[in-house]
Amino acid sequence: MRFVMMSDTHYISRRMINDKTDKELMLQPAVTEAAVLQASKDCDVLFIVGDLTNSGDRFSHEDFSAFLRKVKQNGTKIYVIFATHDFHHHKVYVRKLGGKIEYKSTPWDSPWFDIENANWKSLVKDEFSSLPEEELIPELVPALSPEEIWGIYKDFGPNDAYSVHESSFSYCIDLDENTRCLMLNDIFRNEEALKDKSPTYSPSCLRWIKQMYNEAKRDGKYIFLCSHHPMLPAVPAHRLGAGKENRDMRAPVVGHMLADMGFNLAFTGHSHFCDVGYVKSDNENLMWDITTPSVRFYPPAYREIELDGKSESVTYNCKYIEAVESTKIEEESLFEHYHKVFYNDYYRTVTGSNAAVKRLMDRLTVKDIYFLVKGKARLTSEEYNAIKDLKLFDLIIETAFNMLIGDGAYTPDSPEYKVLMPLCSMLDSIIDAQPFVNVKDKLLGGYSVSDIVEPMLFNNSVPDREGTLDLNEIPPLLTETPVYKSHAGAILIGIIYVLVLLLSPLAPIAIAIGLPMLTVKKRRYAKKHQEPLYRYS
Repeated sequence: MRFVMMSDTHYISRRMINDKTDKELMLQPAVTEAAVLQASKDCDVLFIVGDLTNSGDRFSHEDFSAFLRKVKQNGTKIYVIFATHDFHHHKVYVRKLGGKIEYKSTPWDSPWFDIENANWKSLVKDEFSSLPEEELIPELVPALSPEEIWGIYKDFGPNDAYSVHESSFSYCIDLDENTRCLMLNDIFRNEEALKDKSPTYSPSCLRWIKQMYNEAKRDGKYIFLCSHHPMLPAVPAHRLGAGKENRDMRAPVVGHMLADMGFNLAFTGHSHFCDVGYVKSDNENLMWDITTPSVRFYPPAYREIELDGKSESVTYNCKYIEAVESTKIEEESLFEHYHKVFYNDYYRTVTGSNAAVKRLMDRLTVKDIYFLVKGKARLTSEEYNAIKDLKLFDLIIETAFNMLIGDGAYTPDSPEYKVLMPLCSMLDSIIDAQPFVNVKDKLLGGYSVSDIVEPMLFNNSVPDREGTLDLNEIPPLLTETPVYKSHAGAILIGIIYVLVLLLSPLAPIAIAIGLPMLTVKKRRYAKKHQEPLYRYS
């Protein structure tokens, strides 16, 4: 069984774009269309696993479904599910894009636009409230409910389904005589879920999912599932970035539950990461999660999949969008374009408007901090010369690129790894030594800085971009990673205490109280955190 897996198309109708001279905005629908057209030439079956549109407005859903219908007429079977970017839970309106004004209504954060509400104008942000009502209303486009979206896309899966679960907008489809697929919309929201913005599956949907699995086994068919949100975060940094939005931290619940039902393969999106990981339940059941990046951001890619249900193996690769003919870009490729966009956006986020921070980011190099890690890194002169002039900011942001694209290039024998990991060890030592704030639990989710950074440097297990998996086995680690130990924190705290002793008459009291507190705290923490919270590939 061969097919293409695509996610997070984030389509924006050209009718939603007021400023046709904005090249970046005009690029967005062009990229999505180019991706679908390119993918349709590579396969007979195309899956799109959620966030079909960017803000759930009627124009975008109408125009994207019309475009998909044309592609389908050329012989490509298309199956879709939708997700949180595709709908709003209340009657809302989305403003057209133009100039500096972008969407002011998103599924979670921004105020609702409801013209039927007498107080609607007071909910609108300053840019809108300053406009006369007669100018504002024509710029608002209705967003669609899940029921309306379900109706628009019924020709892309539901009408051909083996079984449908109407209340969750999910369905089960026969792909061939040997293979069946569950297309799951994980948008169930009860009162508790609404508080932490956590979509999942309803109890009735879970019963239906189990029923579909049992019927597939009865019929001698292999069954896998597609869902928008991953079964586990790609790396610890992804989990931290999700904050309290537990849709990115569902592995202990949803992933384990589905694994114990019998499923061993899921295809997901949402994170925009290229990642392959697994969930292993308490009952030792294994389920693989192959996450596909967005076609609309870095890296602009989809996956080609070859699935053998009989041997329960899967071969996958990441294929990048080659060209967008309708819109010109300055860079040689779309890949390079989005690399530049991501870099510039991240740079602006970090520096803001602070000139001092900008100067630091532009000037600070590996050479400037190397003295801190020289004893641990032990770079050869050739390795040092290769990276000494590399801006520290660029080195850090490349680790973020590694996280998105998968299979980071900074292996333990690289000079980048040898510099960054001792630096992380030093930070961990300082964090552990200070007695004031439990940084790991309060800010780092129970992880050390080393735990967070290392998976972003290289992939020590299953390849993220392309490879072949036996779905019933966990491959061994590729290499043993070095362990860097730092005593910088204890030394620093010691220096601080000495200075306090010399400069303050209260020093004896500080020592008498601080040292016992530090000892007790470290023992409690060591007992509490004997193992990491999760295992990542």
